[in-house]
This record gives sequence, structure tokens and C-alpha cells, in this order.
Amino acid sequence: MRNNDDASIEQPTVVTSGHRIDTKYPTDERGLLKFDLSSLPEGYRVKEAVLSLYVIGVYTWDGSAWIPETELFRTIELRAITTDWLGWSFTYWTYATFPHKPWKNPGGDFAPPTDVVRRETPGTWNSWKVTTDVRAWYDGKKPNYGWLLKDASEGDKVGCRVEYMNWFYVYDISLSPKLEVRLEQETATQVSYPEWFAASMVAVSVAAIVAFRRKLFPLKLSSKSISR
Repeated sequence: MRNNDDASIEQPTVVTSGHRIDTKYPTDERGLLKFDLSSLPEGYRVKEAVLSLYVIGVYTWDGSAWIPETELFRTIELRAITTDWLGWSFTYWTYATFPHKPWKNPGGDFAPPTDVVRRETPGTWNSWKVTTDVRAWYDGKKPNYGWLLKDASEGDKVGCRVEYMNWFYVYDISLSPKLEVRLEQETATQVSYPEWFAASMVAVSVAAIVAFRRKLFPLKLSSKSISR
């Protein structure tokens, strides 16, 4: 989402900071995404969860245009969102769901960072460990409102931009966002039996799949960017 209420949708999941494209708005952008975990089988324990996003491109602002770079070293925070939001063209910098539900804090309501990455290279994956968040959602201890991505140094003098693949950019769905969840069976002796789950966005259907012992469980997923 952009840091203004004149625009809502940004096709890739974008994290931007530190420049102004005009004299009216700063252009900090924050990415939002959410996986529907309801199709995961019940009765297990979340042992490990990892969110991975594919880096489409990274850029710096030269005063008039975005210049592609071979890599950036930005601290990109992943934070659990604490207010439900709708997405699409209904989520803005001041609105979680326009026009009736504003954010408590403009730019989104979120918890402290779950994890960070510090290097972004086009053609590679960035990954965040999200075990604590996913475990709380799976166990029903906290509502699942997804995550927000933001640059830890918003407002820098040099503009920086990171673009991640999302379901709008589907030239290869194997590069869509992935949530890998490792579940284990709990017994009286606490002997674990792990299984791996993988969730990824699938095209415009805003759906994802999760694999479990050769069975497929449908997951829904939504994503967008907001900016000042």
C-alpha cells in the first residue's frame, strides 16, 4: 500500500522507502499478504514455518527514475498484522477496508518484527522464519490477518525499492509466494513425526495448495502493497 489514499493496488508485492516522486507524497510502500490456513489438518503441532518470496528486481531512485541494481542491502521487516483487512482496491494507507474500517495507525496495524532479511538479489528467494506466528494462528490463539513487509529505514535520503513476486505476476507460478509449514504429531512421550507442508499462490484464482502425504488441501491467499 502506498503512503496516500489516492492509490491502493501495486501489482508486485513492493517494499519502497526514502524518496518522493513529487512534492506532495512520500513514496514509502509496504507489502501485505495473507495465507488461509484453514485447510491444514487439525490435531498437529506446528514445528517450523518459513515464508519465502521471490525477488523480481531491486532499484534505487536517481531523482527522476528507478535504476535497476544487482542487489540491495536493506533490512526488510516482516510483521504480523493485528487488524483484519480486505485487500484489492479496498485497502489504503489509512483504511484497512475502505470506507468503513480505518487502520488504528495509518500505514497498518502490526506487531514487532517476526523476522528480517538484510540482502535482496533479483532472481533469488528471501525467507523469513514465521514459526511463532503460524503456530499461534494454527492453534487459534491469535487471528490470522497475515503479514506486512516494510523497510526498517523508511525515510532515507536515497530511495530504495524491492519487488517481490505475487499472484498478479504469474509468468511462472513456481515463483509465487510460498509458506512452508512443518507439522509434527504429538504423543505422550513427545516423539515427533514431521510432515512438510508447502503453500504457494496460484494465478488469479487467489488460491494456493498445500501438500500432505500426497493429498492436496486448497488454501486461499491474498496480497497487495500499500504506500504513503
